[in-house]
Amino acid sequence: MAFTIDDFKKVDSRLEQITSQKVEEIDISFDFPPTLDELPDSNKAYSLIASILFIDIRKSTQLTEASRVKSMVKIYRAFMRMAVSCVRANGGVTRQFAGDRIMGVFLDSLDADGNIILSSADKAVKSAQAMQTCIDYALNKHLKNNVSGKTISCGIGIDYGKVLLAKVGMYGVEKDENRDNETDCVWVGNCTNKSSRYSDLANGGEIFISENVYKNLSDDLKPENLWSPAAKHKGNALFNGYISLSNYLDFINELGKPIPSIPDSNEDAYNLAVAIKQIEESWKNIAEKEGLLKALEVELDNKRKELDKSDTEINRLKLLNTMENNQLMSSQTSFYTTLCSYLKQSFCKKDYIISMGYGFWIKLIDEVFALGLIIGKNKEDVISQNACHLIYIYSHFKLYDKAYEAMIIMAQRSGHWIYIQEDTTLWAKEQSMVWKLREAIKGRLEDYSVHCNREEYRNAENKITEIVGY
Repeated sequence: MAFTIDDFKKVDSRLEQITSQKVEEIDISFDFPPTLDELPDSNKAYSLIASILFIDIRKSTQLTEASRVKSMVKIYRAFMRMAVSCVRANGGVTRQFAGDRIMGVFLDSLDADGNIILSSADKAVKSAQAMQTCIDYALNKHLKNNVSGKTISCGIGIDYGKVLLAKVGMYGVEKDENRDNETDCVWVGNCTNKSSRYSDLANGGEIFISENVYKNLSDDLKPENLWSPAAKHKGNALFNGYISLSNYLDFINELGKPIPSIPDSNEDAYNLAVAIKQIEESWKNIAEKEGLLKALEVELDNKRKELDKSDTEINRLKLLNTMENNQLMSSQTSFYTTLCSYLKQSFCKKDYIISMGYGFWIKLIDEVFALGLIIGKNKEDVISQNACHLIYIYSHFKLYDKAYEAMIIMAQRSGHWIYIQEDTTLWAKEQSMVWKLREAIKGRLEDYSVHCNREEYRNAENKITEIVGY
C-alpha cells in the first residue's frame, strides 16, 4: 500500500473543512468532563473551568535503562493503578496516559443553585496528597520488596483555569474503516500547558501548584508552613506558585515508616554548573560591550576635538554610541533577571544550597547587587525583589543581620506576605531588635494609601509573638 493522489485529495478536503469552520464553544457545568464518545467529531469544543494535575516519575529514562523490561512493566502498571485510584477517589478523571505520566482533570462540584460546594482545586490537591502518601507508604514498599529493590519519586504539578476539550483523529483502523476508531481528545489552553510545566519543574516528592490553585484552596488545605512560595524557570519562562514537600494524608501514623525515593542531587549539580557557566559568559559579554562603549566614547571625544571633521561624522558616532549604550543596558537587565532566577531556585532547597557552598551563594548575591546598581536599582530595590530568597540563604549561613534586614524591607515593601524566619527572629530577640520588624509591619498596616494583605501581615505579627514569646 502507498499514499495515493486520492488519499491526498481526501486529506486536503478534510483539512480545508476543519480549518475553515468556526470553533464553537459549549459551556458545561457537570461534575465530570465529557467522555471521548460524547464529544462531537467537529469544530465544537467543550469549554470548562478545571484544575489540571500532572504527575510523572522523576528520571524515568535512567530508571528504564537501569531496569529490566519486565521490571518496568510492573513499575508502570503499579504507578498507573495508584494514580488512577487517587484521582477517582477525589472526584476526578484520568486522561493522557503516557507510561511515566498521567493527567488528572477535576471540576468544581455545584449544588442545585450553581454554588460551589467542593472546588476543583481542593479535589486536585487532595488527590496529590493521596498520591504522595501511596508512593512513599505503599508503592515504594512493594517495589523495594518485589522489583529488585527499586523505588521511585514523582513530581506533581497543578494549575486552575479555562480549558477547551475537543475530539481529534479519524475513524477506521488500518484497512478496515468500519472497525474501531483512531480518535482521542485534546485539552487545549494555558491551564493544561502550565500544569504540565509545573509537573516538569517539581522535584521528587514535591507538589508544585500555581497561584490560581492556591487562591482557590480551602483554608484547611493551606495551614501555616505547609506551602512555601516558589519561582522556577523553564527556558526563559518563569513559573510562580507554591511548593509543598512530603505532603501526606492525615492517617499516615497508622501506616508505618515511609520509603521515599533517595533524592538524586546530580541534576541540581548539573543545573548549577550550567548556571555558573552562563553567569561567567554573561559577565564576559557585558565586559566586552562596556569596552566597546568606552572605545566609542574616546573616539567621539577625539572627533569633537578635530574641528575639521564634519557634523555628519560626529552625529553618526553619537548615534552609534547611543545604540551601543541601549544594547548594553538591555544585556545588563537581561543578565540581572537571570541572576535573580538562580536565587529564586534556592528557596526551600537546603540540599541545593549546601551542595554549592557559602562562596558560590555570596558571590552570586554580590553580583546581583552590583548589576542591580548598574541598571538603576538601589540596595532596597534589589532586596525587595529577592527578599524571601535572600532571607532563606542568609539564615542558612547564619548571616542573621543581613537576613533580618531583608525581613524588614520585605515587611515595608511586599504588601502581600512576609517570610518570618524563626532563627533570624530569635537572633533579633537576642539583639533587642524585634521592635524594628514590628514597626515595619505596623507602618504598612496603617498606610491605607498602598495595597496590603492585612490578613497575612497580622499573621506575621502573630508568628513573631509565637516565636519570641511576647
